[in-house]
Amino acid sequence: MDFGKYIAHRGLHNEAVPENSLSAFRLAAEKGIPAELDIRLTKDMKLVVFHDADLKRMCGADVKLSELTYEELSEYRLCGTGEHIPLLKDVLKVIDGRVPLLIEIKRGAPLWITEKRLHRLLESYQGEYAVQSFDPLSMLWFRLFDCKTKRGILITEKCVGTFWENLKLKLCSKPFVWKRIAAPSFVSYDLRCITLEKVFSVIDTGADLYTWTADTPELIEAAKAFSKSVIAQNFPEDFDFQR
Repeated sequence: MDFGKYIAHRGLHNEAVPENSLSAFRLAAEKGIPAELDIRLTKDMKLVVFHDADLKRMCGADVKLSELTYEELSEYRLCGTGEHIPLLKDVLKVIDGRVPLLIEIKRGAPLWITEKRLHRLLESYQGEYAVQSFDPLSMLWFRLFDCKTKRGILITEKCVGTFWENLKLKLCSKPFVWKRIAAPSFVSYDLRCITLEKVFSVIDTGADLYTWTADTPELIEAAKAFSKSVIAQNFPEDFDFQR
């Protein structure tokens, strides 16, 4: 499976269309561009499409997503629009195999619970997809139990949490760790941290290099030069996804 040059970060969203919404994925499918999305588990173990651990940024509520059932979660709206946080199964229905999906498994659930539920859901899905995570152990599940699914490792060197969380991120960014545990077919690298040395370190492992998140036309063009696929957002309205 080949994603092509561009992947829409959290769907094809804009000021009127929230990220990770059904409308964002519908628009990506209509434009024919592959879409990236994030998944988490609700309190009642439903797979939903949402990036953050809490609802502050997207819904204005100081509550963790994992503390709510899906019925409770469905009361909230994304960025003041009529859009709600979608179930992954509903996103799959909207995409309906029209474009490939890049599914990021977010941390927070017990080890391998999200992976198992995702696998069961995708067994009946007819479209193309790949999975990725910052956690090599997440991708180890697919290596052991679903090796046909294309898998990748996300890498950043930016501090995003507690001391121990950042220490884990730093450790998992080392090729000798993710290569041996996950054996990924691609590596998704944070553009804020990328260097020529790191580009070659990925290539030397035999993995494809994806990069994220290009959010200006200039950065999209620059990342395109050395990336197998660019995970991007804020595409100009007249952007040519075929170039």
